[in-house]
Amino acid sequence: MSTLKERNAQRLQQSITGQRPDGHAVFNFYTYPFFQAATNVDLDQYFHNPKACFESQLEALELLDGCGNLVPDMGAVAETSALGGTVRFDEHGYISVKPAEIEELDDVLAIKPGDPYGDNYMRRALETLEYMVQHCPDGYKVNPHAIMGPFTVGAQLRGISDFCADTIGEPDLVQAILDLVIETQINFLHAQEKILGGPLHHILVCDDLSAFLSAASYEEIILPSYDKLFAEFPHTQRWLHNDSTARHVAHLIPKADMVAWQYHPSITPQDALELTDNKVTLLGGLAPVELAGLTVEQTIQKCNEVIDSFQGNPRCVLAAGGSINQVPIENLKAMFQVADQRKI
Repeated sequence: MSTLKERNAQRLQQSITGQRPDGHAVFNFYTYPFFQAATNVDLDQYFHNPKACFESQLEALELLDGCGNLVPDMGAVAETSALGGTVRFDEHGYISVKPAEIEELDDVLAIKPGDPYGDNYMRRALETLEYMVQHCPDGYKVNPHAIMGPFTVGAQLRGISDFCADTIGEPDLVQAILDLVIETQINFLHAQEKILGGPLHHILVCDDLSAFLSAASYEEIILPSYDKLFAEFPHTQRWLHNDSTARHVAHLIPKADMVAWQYHPSITPQDALELTDNKVTLLGGLAPVELAGLTVEQTIQKCNEVIDSFQGNPRCVLAAGGSINQVPIENLKAMFQVADQRKI
């Protein structure tokens, strides 16, 4: 008999490939604050010691009956750290990046594409990826490091407000930054392919900041950036994490050839289906802040209510549209158990 982990993984893949699974899957986007909350790992060790990152993730996933995969995790700074952004840590050890000093087009043209093997957090991600591949236990898989959307990296590099304003006042500057970012990301993804031994099955694109643009600008700027990035990875599934207020651009997400979208909890599953014309697998339905404050019994009730709202649509996957950092392990386990019991 298959395990819960195996059944969930199969259902998720069937949903994403347009098949009809026998039940709904659960998707959780596990990141470093979750692993710290679950295992009390020291974040300095987590980011800089592959063994610590691996052991923390494995410990947390074991608490969840193995429902999840290992993944190198440098937060949102891998690409930006290779393009002139200064990595910094707050009092909790959370990682972020200070924008580079970019004022005009010549400043961008002076920057070389990031080297994934240089002194930056892409290299640290590759080191952690290699360690995880070498030590991955039976029953687990190792996913590639997520990438930020090209626009999100550009906004980190230039500064969010300035970069959004540049889309109107300095379009050449924006395009130069995007081209620089995309070349960097292509190199990063190829480096990960070498470690994983072949083409990437999928890549998670985290691109909340692209929703700051209007629908017209999204279509003009964001869609071509995705196409340029993925031109060298035609067999890699595109999964989108954009749990910003992206309702106004949701109709464009299928045009980006995204096969899955983790969306904001303010959007109902039925709205998400309508907005994307039932062409994308939708990961959501739960609000993480609410989920964090529920008992197990309340979580079970809430998950059943959300699955009811799916109305049997196989494109719907149960997920929290945002961070699950403070959600108790028992509540997360309840999500998997409810979904496993509910058949389509």
